[in-house]
Amino acid sequence: MDLELAKFLFQVLTFLVAGGTGFYVFMSNKNKVTNDRIEKLEDDIRDDIGKQGERIAKLESGTAKHGDLSDIHNKINGVAKDVSSMTGALSGISDSLKLIMNKIIDKGMQ
Repeated sequence: MDLELAKFLFQVLTFLVAGGTGFYVFMSNKNKVTNDRIEKLEDDIRDDIGKQGERIAKLESGTAKHGDLSDIHNKINGVAKDVSSMTGALSGISDSLKLIMNKIIDKGMQ
């Protein structure tokens, strides 16, 4: 083997090793960036899940007062029944007044 051929083969080998090292560094950095992004997403999801847990806890504590709301609902139903009966009574009074006014109009004030 001649010296020029050995130099050429050494340069080719050096080029291939440098290229392989560059490719390896590129892929490992790409994987590192991808892993960092995935870790950030996981952290964000954990934070969101924690916030959801807090919101659910607030909702559950609010439903503990549901018994108070049923009492208010019953009272409102009672008021609605009273208003309905007063409406019926006022309707009867209105009809009676209309009859009286018609009699007065028909016969005059005699």
